[in-house]
Amino acid sequence: MTEQEIVAPCSVASTVGELSAKQQAVLQASLTLFAQKGFANTTTLDIARAAHVAEGTVLKRFKTKEGILRVILTPLEAQILPQATDAFLTDLATHTELSFAELLSYAVANRLSFAMANREALRVMGQEISKHPEILTRLTARLQDLIEQRLDAILNHFRQSGELNDWPTMRIVRSVSGLALGYVMPNIMLSEESLDVEQTTAEIVATLLPAFTGGQA
Repeated sequence: MTEQEIVAPCSVASTVGELSAKQQAVLQASLTLFAQKGFANTTTLDIARAAHVAEGTVLKRFKTKEGILRVILTPLEAQILPQATDAFLTDLATHTELSFAELLSYAVANRLSFAMANREALRVMGQEISKHPEILTRLTARLQDLIEQRLDAILNHFRQSGELNDWPTMRIVRSVSGLALGYVMPNIMLSEESLDVEQTTAEIVATLLPAFTGGQA
């Protein structure tokens, strides 16, 4: 598991109680198969074979395929993604030596790397959001206050120094996330190809920085 990976059996186990090694293998196999084949096209027998366990092991702890999906997505939405966002903002606040352009590049590259490291989980979540948009509504509500409050304090430093214009914080967040999602979502949902994080970051920053700085970059 890389530093950026958050949706692994150990992460889920900490939110749903102790899981055996076989149960962790079931979750990991389920995540991979749901991402590759889709939830509807994956059977509990597929999961058992991929996890190298008996089908009864799959059903004993999680009862149904839907139960497995809930165990993966519920903590992802309610705990894991908010905690990961909080950790990212805490890290961002420590980089006081960076210019705004440098901080923007760092933040974009960090989030693109995060998305690629968690491609399977985000693909499964994206599939479910397409069927249940209320998931996105709940997740946005959980994250917006956290992001706005924490990031506003960071960006005010650059507003005061004249490096950043007076756009509201959430307008900046929407601009960055909207463009970044345009790059990353086709890669996550439709492709197995790796994303060139360095090149993508450079293109996003080159597009947005003049608007954020009033052409000072």
